[in-house]
Amino acid sequence: MTTLLIDTDYLIDHLFWQHLDLIPDRDAARELAARLYPEPVQVLRLGEREVERLGPILDELATRTKAAQDAAGYFRAHALLMMVLEAITPHIRHAAVEVPPLTARQRAVRIAPPRWRAFRPVRREAARVAALMHSDIARHWPLDALAAHACLSPSQLSRVFKEAFGITPLAYLSMLRVQEMARLIRETDLLVTVIAERVGWCYHSGVASRAFRRYMGVTPIHYRRYGPPTESREGPGVAVARAACDAHREV
Repeated sequence: MTTLLIDTDYLIDHLFWQHLDLIPDRDAARELAARLYPEPVQVLRLGEREVERLGPILDELATRTKAAQDAAGYFRAHALLMMVLEAITPHIRHAAVEVPPLTARQRAVRIAPPRWRAFRPVRREAARVAALMHSDIARHWPLDALAAHACLSPSQLSRVFKEAFGITPLAYLSMLRVQEMARLIRETDLLVTVIAERVGWCYHSGVASRAFRRYMGVTPIHYRRYGPPTESREGPGVAVARAACDAHREV
């Protein structure tokens, strides 16, 4: 018997990228994973022939993950793990969960990096407006003012910008502000109220907290205390490290 310990955040990231048309963000991917795989442990029987094929791969993978790795070693370990997952995934049991695709309205109201738009060149007007908001995210940017910079009407700008980035200019500005708030929360000791004002919001109005929670999944206070919701409160990978220690003790 071989025990394979994989960080759940790593697997959830793969689930997210496999189903971009159904899953809006990593938090939703985490919820879907919990519904798909309710069993905490599964024992898989692959058959002697498959086990013999995987034996050398698992041996090399175990050797590579015991020591520090350079870039080449990391990608080799990643390739080995993909070969193992390719072999065992068909044998993993999962619950029957139906995930309907998001409607156009659901996609439109989300403040998140767009992942559903077709790849196409970004029009100069949209790129100019995006760069303008990047240059000063704390400034009050009325749609009329942004449209004037792009030499378009407000309705034309909204259409062109949404075709380019998947969301409206003002939703894009909210996304930029939330990302900057998260960076300042991680890298400074400034009060959250001060951080909200630095990015252009009045924290006491509730707008900053609502936008932050909508995009990051948690409030700014929770983010400062515990980090992103996909992380363990004790740090990423803790559950895997504990399982490895327990397995070592049992041996």
